[in-house]
Amino acid sequence: DHGQETTFSGFAVVVNTFKRPEMLQDAIIHYAETCGKKSGVQHVYIVWCDLSEEPPSSQSFFEGSNGSNLRNSSATKKNIFNRSHINIMKMEKDSLNSRFLPISGLQTDGVFMVDDDVRVDCLSLKRGFEAWKQHSDALVGYYPRWHEQNGKEIIYHTYLKSMLKNKLSIILTKASFLHSKYLELYSNENHPQEIKDYVDANRNCEDIAMAMIVANSTKHARGTSSYPVYVEGNVWDKGLFGGISTGSGHFQSRTTCLTEISKIYEQKGWGDPLFDVTLTDQTWRQHFPGYWWQVRPSNLFEWFPSADFFM
Repeated sequence: DHGQETTFSGFAVVVNTFKRPEMLQDAIIHYAETCGKKSGVQHVYIVWCDLSEEPPSSQSFFEGSNGSNLRNSSATKKNIFNRSHINIMKMEKDSLNSRFLPISGLQTDGVFMVDDDVRVDCLSLKRGFEAWKQHSDALVGYYPRWHEQNGKEIIYHTYLKSMLKNKLSIILTKASFLHSKYLELYSNENHPQEIKDYVDANRNCEDIAMAMIVANSTKHARGTSSYPVYVEGNVWDKGLFGGISTGSGHFQSRTTCLTEISKIYEQKGWGDPLFDVTLTDQTWRQHFPGYWWQVRPSNLFEWFPSADFFM
């Protein structure tokens, strides 16, 4: 759509955070200053769901405890001119659904959703945006997943199984690009309230719910521009050993989540929206065109979800 070219010149970063001020500060310095405007980041929005604490000022992310600039080298001073605009969105409810609320005044179609503990290096971020511009109806990101029907249950598979089976159906929104229109589709009344209630009750699965919305809205116009895209990049997870995804029972809870949300879709008469695509066909490789066996995870720890290996 050539009418949208101006909104494709950059993107917004939306950071999801909760009660981790140092982690958040590190994320803001990375995405808003180190990457910043030169990497296409026009704006950084922080989803603030901590009802017990007032959010900090935008400027405070670049200051030390005494109010001084964190680093005073000439190189850092140059970074000031690379800084993206920062907005803190104070939420009225502590809910994972809040990360997908429409953003007032948003000036870009492209939105990069990221958790406060995930760092995508700046070159990988730029490459991800380039991939999304060519697949703007799709979820485009760095954490590929696959679902598998097994009787009445839908099994959630991590990168390892996705790679071994060469199948992809979900891109996690812990680090992914999506079109801003999906924020409206997630938040409006057409998205079943039962799904949003399930997310609130379980404090999990909002990313799966979003993947299903994107799949459901594109399934009648399937084509490579609508298929999910896995972007190879350099990504590290600073909260790997303290986050929800490393807790016991996480693998089964994700399977339960897939199964239960799919049931709601079935009850609405929509059918299961998720569909498989070939992982190697939908991989934005660093060494394009490369070979199938060169596909690799963006994060080293993606190799080690041992529970998935035996499923």
